[in-house]
Amino acid sequence: MNQSITCALDLITQIENSGIEINAPVDVEWIAREFLNIKVETDVSLDTKKIVGEIIFEGAGNPVIRVNPVKNSYLPRRRFTIAHEIGHFCLHSSKTGEGFIDSMKTMSRTESYWDVKESEANAFAAQLLMPKHLILNEGDAILDEYIYQNNGAMMKVDMFIEKMARIFNVSSKAMTYRLENLGVIS
Repeated sequence: MNQSITCALDLITQIENSGIEINAPVDVEWIAREFLNIKVETDVSLDTKKIVGEIIFEGAGNPVIRVNPVKNSYLPRRRFTIAHEIGHFCLHSSKTGEGFIDSMKTMSRTESYWDVKESEANAFAAQLLMPKHLILNEGDAILDEYIYQNNGAMMKVDMFIEKMARIFNVSSKAMTYRLENLGVIS
């Protein structure tokens, strides 16, 4: 990382400024491995400890994201877990070397509301997986195509959310929250 990252947009901007285009679905594993030099591992032993994911530092401070394959068997969940751990790295760990261990509770939007660092990592993950500029571009394209193919009829919100969730490879619930936060739907 060349400069301080205070939000997912900073990270996306740095990646794009290096000449790499970001498209949906955002490849968070590539970002971790290739851009941030964070090793990503799957570790089934995390399941016995009820850990969904974690970021730790090995050896000479080398960051490692470890993902529980049992709790992350659903690909959108795995992608969110990795994005969440990238959030911890960028916002909280890159300078301090502090690790984070995340359970279903700490990864929950509602449960983690009062834990500032977990709430920040969740927001970072949502912004990284669903960048505003891509949401707006993809959303416009979906709506334009639907209106054209359906003689000016408007698309139902649920259908729009599902199409967007598939494009971004996230859960419908995560997409709903993101679209509401951006004011795209209410």
